[in-house]
Amino acid sequence: MNRYTISALAFAVVSSMGIASLARAEFVSLAATRDATLYESFDGSLANGAGRYFFAGKNNQVRARRGLIHFDIAGMLPAGASITGVSLRLNLSQSSFGPERAVSTHRALANWTTGSSDPEDPEGSGTTATANDATWLQSSADGLGGGIAWQNAGGDYAAAASATVLTGAVGIYTWSSADLLADVLSFAANPSKNYGWFIIGDESTFGTARRFDSSESAALGGIAPVLEIQYTTVPAPGAFALIGVSGLFAMRRRR
Repeated sequence: MNRYTISALAFAVVSSMGIASLARAEFVSLAATRDATLYESFDGSLANGAGRYFFAGKNNQVRARRGLIHFDIAGMLPAGASITGVSLRLNLSQSSFGPERAVSTHRALANWTTGSSDPEDPEGSGTTATANDATWLQSSADGLGGGIAWQNAGGDYAAAASATVLTGAVGIYTWSSADLLADVLSFAANPSKNYGWFIIGDESTFGTARRFDSSESAALGGIAPVLEIQYTTVPAPGAFALIGVSGLFAMRRRR
């Protein structure tokens, strides 16, 4: 192997190494495609599929409220993108007095839908469920007291939390963790299994309910939920390979 061949090969290797160095971090911010509140009730008659808020925790009547939220991740990232980080931002618009309370994300294990139910402000009590609403007993109600039932009253979700944040005063809170990243990676790889997350508050006692702005709140001056995804992209290696080959031929011509 002569020095020209060695130089050309070295040039090609260095060019290929440049691919990795040109990988760049990008961000995409996704708006929620749907969200809802499950209101604890014996008959599953209450819902909130189109309101400006959703809730998590227990109210003063010791009734649980559980939020649901979904983001359409598939198709929102360029081909070959590698997801490296995620964060979920929610605006806490109303909070009860007292100590900070944990609010957690739990991966939903079944599909759910939303209907047209829109409770009167402040929405904490819900309203009569309509067709397609998610309720305490149904993942998709039929508006007549039936529908597609959850396997478990209160919804089907992973027992282990993906991310947990202590919430207190009103303001924007961010959930981010390795497990939340794992959820998003799974959703991106298997879009048909992307059912979103339950937002679960402290249900150990009463008076812990938190109210968050929903995806419908933006039109009314609220701060809608956002899922921010960080990813990296690497330029196609073809250009670097072409440079290396061109360098090899050029060196041969100069011999």
